[in-house]
Amino acid sequence: MRKTARNYAIVGWMAFLMAIAAEGLFFSVFDPIGLALAAGREWGALDAYSIGFFCFWGCFAAAGLLALRLTQAVREERPRRYA
Repeated sequence: MRKTARNYAIVGWMAFLMAIAAEGLFFSVFDPIGLALAAGREWGALDAYSIGFFCFWGCFAAAGLLALRLTQAVREERPRRYA
């Protein structure tokens, strides 16, 4: 149980750090106000940054959890010996 909680904490923390980097790269190319206007919304820059950050965080967390799930060792059953 401790190992599982630790793995989830690692995935969450790494997703957080990657979301920071991705948001910095994304919004250095695209203007947040322009994106909001293109979407037909009346958002400010802070709203666009916040929504973008949580979307990036969620995507990276989902990818990390999927990788964690796929790499977990499958318990192998011992072959039964019939006497």
